[in-house]
Order: sequence, then C-alpha cells, then structure tokens
Amino acid sequence: MSYITNILKRFAKDESANMTLEFIIITPVLITWWVGSVVFFDAYDARSGAARVSHTIADLVSRQTEVNNAFIDDMLTLQNRMLPFEPVGVIRVTQLYQDINGNLSIEWSYATNGINLTNMDDVPMSIMPPLANEQYIMLVESNVPYIPMSRWVGIEAQTWINQVYINARFVDQIPNTDITS
Repeated sequence: MSYITNILKRFAKDESANMTLEFIIITPVLITWWVGSVVFFDAYDARSGAARVSHTIADLVSRQTEVNNAFIDDMLTLQNRMLPFEPVGVIRVTQLYQDINGNLSIEWSYATNGINLTNMDDVPMSIMPPLANEQYIMLVESNVPYIPMSRWVGIEAQTWINQVYINARFVDQIPNTDITS
C-alpha cells in the first residue's frame, strides 16, 4: 500500500511536463467548449429573433383596419423570410371581445395551418392584459421550429411558441373579411 502511495506522491510532485500529452488532454475540452458556445449562442439568437418577429407581425396586424386570410398568410411568409433558413412555422391571429358583463369570447380566428382557436380554455389568460368592458383585443401567436446545429451539446430540436396581445391602433376592432362572426 505504501508503494502505491509513494508513486502517487512522486507523480503529484513531478513538475516535468509533456506538451503532447497536455495537448491531447486539453484539446477535446476546448473543442467541446467552443462548439457548445456556438450552439448556445445560435439558440439564444434564434429564440430572440423569433420573439422579435412575433412582435413585428403583431404590430403590422394592429395597424390594419381590416384583414383577410391572405394577409395572415402573407404574415407567415414575412416571418419565414425574417428568420434564417426560412423555417416553416405557423401564424394564428385571433380577435377576442369582452362584453358589457365582462364575458370574454372569440370573435374570429384564423391560423395558417388550419387549427383555429375555437375554445376559450385555449386562450392564454395568464399573459392577457386587463380589458375594459366592450373592448376588442388581438392575440397573435407564432410557432417557429428550431433545429440546433449540433445536438450533442444538449439542445434538442423544438418549436418556440410566441403569444402577443395587442390592441388595434386605428379602429376599435379589426374584422376579418373572409370570416363571418
């Protein structure tokens, strides 16, 4: 036992180095750190870019006096062009109305993938701003797929969902001319 202890003590006190051995030990660590940094930065940049695009689309919708399904389809094209690699995402625009009694209802909804919002239970109430009675508000949702450059860092492919509530700027409500309430 003392023989092994002596060998370990001698090894710990030895200050002579072998540059090749040190290079072999540190290179995988540095490569992993570098690739991980690039992948994490890419994911952060893509996530914040998706959020910026969602707010831009919500702002464009809020400036309209009326919309139609083709306009919302064009917003999907805009989203895909503003993001790198033109991911195929989804845009859903929903107009909500709070009546005089404070009851919230869906006036109309259109999604580029055909999955319109029809159930009030699916409306994200936790992020909705307070509404006055007889007020309209738009919910603009975007789904953006993300595929990381490398999966071995720990980030998996996922879809980012952004939800933005916004009021119409120039009118009380924004009707969808292709949908009747």
